[in-house]
Amino acid sequence: MAREHRTKLRDPRARARVSLSITPMIDVVFQLLIYFLLTAGFMGNERHLRAQMQSEPRPATARQPTLALEVEPLVLRVARVDGGLSIGTGGALANPRDARELERILRDALVAPDSPRGFFTADHPIRIAAEPDVPWQDVVEVFNAVVAAGYRSVAFGGDR
Repeated sequence: MAREHRTKLRDPRARARVSLSITPMIDVVFQLLIYFLLTAGFMGNERHLRAQMQSEPRPATARQPTLALEVEPLVLRVARVDGGLSIGTGGALANPRDARELERILRDALVAPDSPRGFFTADHPIRIAAEPDVPWQDVVEVFNAVVAAGYRSVAFGGDR
């Protein structure tokens, strides 16, 4: 009897055929796919990317660098020394004696089409830091000299 059993195991025709049906597995995968597609939450701002294009191209010389650094302002310190006006530029430029000389120095330092060797553009920030004992008229004269030199970004205050 044991012998007959062994011969049946060795006979390929007597073996039970094991078949692997992949159709149910494919059905389960499709059902999972449909489930995840239907339950996934797509937000409204994920569908649209807002891009703003330039209306006209800028020349290559006028382009700003992508990672532009913050520009340090030129601080003009206005003080009263021995009854006279003292204007300090912090070492960036020569220290003027009065508002007229300040205007000349700032005009020479301005980058312009006729003077491309200047230090500052017209939009360079300039901050006027006046001591408390300086008369308002002197501060206004310094302001007027800066504006007359061609600078557009002028503010009052300390080193903030």
